[in-house]
Amino acid sequence: MDADAIKRETELVRADWAGRGRHWDRRADEIAEQAARMNAPLIEAADIVQGQQVCDIATGAGEPALSVASLVGAEGRVFATDLCPEMMLGARRRAAAQGLRNLTFRTADMLALPDADAAFDRVICRFGLMFCPAPARAAAEARRVLKPGGRAAYLVWGPRAETTMFVVFVTAAEAVLGPLDTLDDIDLARPFSLGAAGALTSALTDGGLTDVDEREVRFAPRVPAAAPFWQAQFDMTFGRALDGAPEEKNRALKDAVASGFESLREGDEIPLAVHVRIGTGAKPTD
Repeated sequence: MDADAIKRETELVRADWAGRGRHWDRRADEIAEQAARMNAPLIEAADIVQGQQVCDIATGAGEPALSVASLVGAEGRVFATDLCPEMMLGARRRAAAQGLRNLTFRTADMLALPDADAAFDRVICRFGLMFCPAPARAAAEARRVLKPGGRAAYLVWGPRAETTMFVVFVTAAEAVLGPLDTLDDIDLARPFSLGAAGALTSALTDGGLTDVDEREVRFAPRVPAAAPFWQAQFDMTFGRALDGAPEEKNRALKDAVASGFESLREGDEIPLAVHVRIGTGAKPTD
């Protein structure tokens, strides 16, 4: 992909997330448990400890930047970075409410970070790299800003068919709204662009990172059938597309999603499957 194509794709991603920002902010507190579940393996893979300088890319509504800021302590610092300033409004508010003074927010593209070479001990990115039009170049930029021996860690969705939430969403959306590839405001393809085994390894290796490792992480939660467990993710996925849409379309889509989950019910619970992948790599020391 040439420079002009990358720029066009980046602007499309920026516009998409600008439209999603308020939906993510509004629902961020509701998905705190899910966020913590995803944070833990990423933070472990990055080997984050007290006192480090950490760049968090695609900070969004605030995680894992806020959790990492607490972990690195007063002697460390987290630079929370996102392409879209609208996505970080809630993160700034939450950081202030938690009294976090070691957290700096910046609007920046992961392909052109506003940092000097060798500025960070760690670079982390949760659910962001798959939206980048040039993942290997993003890994190369992470390599540039890492200190020699520093480590980058990325978490992405695995194949869409292996996460129940999105399987149900796709089936419902296609039944109510029609083919997804005709809907500009709903993208249920790009989030899974690095989901295949080996895709992360290729991006990180091509970006010049060494000691690259990729692994799958799976969760199998069983959630109470009566709980509104899917509604936060529904708003974050479909909110932009439904802004200003007729109420009957909104209701029809929600009913289709609810019916999809109900079909999976086992007693009072609904079993879910979640598949994410973590890729790590280091900046060479020589």
